[in-house]
Amino acid sequence: MFALAGLAAAALVLFITAIGVTIWLCRNREQRRADGKTNVGWVVFLIIAYLLSASYLVFFVLLMISAFTGESVTVG
Repeated sequence: MFALAGLAAAALVLFITAIGVTIWLCRNREQRRADGKTNVGWVVFLIIAYLLSASYLVFFVLLMISAFTGESVTVG
């Protein structure tokens, strides 16, 4: 369980980092455009980061609900 909690903490850090990168990209959009830089690499990073972190955080929350209630949690 502690290993899963560590992975959930890492997913939370990744999620917060992705939010920070999103804000940074939005604030510096015009400057990056003027410098001729593209955001393709950052967008790929953000897509992967949001998908990984959000899906694992949802999994961890469902796991915690299942652990505390003693019942199986199904989605769908």
